[in-house]
Amino acid sequence: MKITKSLVSLAAVGALLITSGTRSVAQEDRRPPLEDPPNAVKLSLDEALKRALENNLDLAIVKKDPQIAEWNITFQKAEFDPTLNANYTHNGAETQTILTDESGITPVTLYSSSSSWSDRVGAELLGKLHFGATYRAFTNWSWSGQDPTLGVNQSGFPFQQTTDNDYKEYGIHFQLPLLRGFGKDVNEANILIAEHDLNISHRELQRRAELTIKAAEDFYWDLRAAREAQRVAEQALQLSKDLFELNKKKVEVGTLAPIEITQAEANVASNVEGTIRAEQAVRNAEDNLRRVMAIPEADPMWQVPIVPTETPMSEEVTIDQASAISIALENRAEIANAREQIDSAKINEKAAHNGVKHQLDVFADVARNRFDQPQTTVTSVPGLPVTTSRTDFIYKEAPPWAVGLLYSYPIGNRAAKSTYAVAKINTEKAETTLDSVTQDVRVDVRAAARAVELGYERVVAGRKNVELQQKKLDAEQKKFDNGMSTSFEVFTFQTDLRNAQLSLIQALLDYNKGLADLERAKGTLLQSKNLKLDEDAGR
Repeated sequence: MKITKSLVSLAAVGALLITSGTRSVAQEDRRPPLEDPPNAVKLSLDEALKRALENNLDLAIVKKDPQIAEWNITFQKAEFDPTLNANYTHNGAETQTILTDESGITPVTLYSSSSSWSDRVGAELLGKLHFGATYRAFTNWSWSGQDPTLGVNQSGFPFQQTTDNDYKEYGIHFQLPLLRGFGKDVNEANILIAEHDLNISHRELQRRAELTIKAAEDFYWDLRAAREAQRVAEQALQLSKDLFELNKKKVEVGTLAPIEITQAEANVASNVEGTIRAEQAVRNAEDNLRRVMAIPEADPMWQVPIVPTETPMSEEVTIDQASAISIALENRAEIANAREQIDSAKINEKAAHNGVKHQLDVFADVARNRFDQPQTTVTSVPGLPVTTSRTDFIYKEAPPWAVGLLYSYPIGNRAAKSTYAVAKINTEKAETTLDSVTQDVRVDVRAAARAVELGYERVVAGRKNVELQQKKLDAEQKKFDNGMSTSFEVFTFQTDLRNAQLSLIQALLDYNKGLADLERAKGTLLQSKNLKLDEDAGR
């Protein structure tokens, strides 16, 4: 009969996900499964994971963090970049002098006028070395003089005088801390911490990549489950329609009470609502998968259905829990990052301990200078040749040098001592954090392993439940055909079978999710999927 064929067709949906262990009554009469939409995009699990790893927008944001960490290392190294300072100055002035001497018989008026100028150039190179020493090398050059000065001397004769000045200076200052501030470990502490931060950002990116892959696989199986649930809902709807038509015929021939038509029609309405909810679940699952794969807005995949092609794993997987925990402790990013945090805290502690020491620096200075001042005077006396005289003033100084010690210590030094105490506490916190994270990882692996083990038991129980629910429905249908049951009882058993099939679908897909989650808990999800993170993507 048509109703019997419809009953067994419902069982076929659950069998799509079951490789063995379920064979319902009249299996040879099953209808073929519902066809996929003709314009659907076929999507494998491998393709979905690759697209998520390459394009996921949340992951693309996290990929920027290692780049930021690399630039932070460069920023910390800039402390040892030398600084070059240079300056240039030009000055000019004009002067005029008039002096009247009336002490003699004949008053004499003296006057002179001139313009002066000066140029100064200076440069210095200063910086800090990696072990704490500082240096400053400098040089200063200056030139000054006067344009020819015109005047009248005390004898009343005109004269012209030119004066130039040339000054040179250069030297070096070197200062080395002997206690506080000495050593590469102390002076490079920020660089070392920045390098640890870079390692942390790389591992955090790896962890986020695994979470993204895990989410993509979960959404993939959710879509597979939603599509199978839709098939079950559509088959249940068809089954209720067949029962409704059968009841109408029985009422027409007088073998069934008219109330049975109303009950069957209510069953159809209920199943129509179920197909609507199933379709909504499919659409939502498709969007979740599109979102995690970061499908571009213009991609046609936003407009067409997506059909997963992957067959879920249904075989039992044996788990060595101790081995899984050992692998997780070796591979999990959280463990490695906690160790990096301990190293950073110890670097901070060492630098803070150095800050408690007294300040004692040794310094050395070497400098040299030279001053040249040539002066030329031209005098004109009536009746005599023009006379020229030149005077050179040269001042040389032997290279002066100096060495010495500088000492300082703040009384009490409470700031440095407090910083050191806090640094020690932070180290203790980092070590305790490692212990806490290690426990979290152990529990995480145990829970994931337990989910896989019990998940397979759910699959086995689900298969058995579907088989038994199918037998119950077949038996109830025979009773109904013989007038010994009602439409309500048949519909109840139909609902039980549908729920059992949906539970089996969910159990099987939860089992596959659990397998992926176990790899995630072990820190090996990418390797298990033959995927590799491209950390340079988006640069």
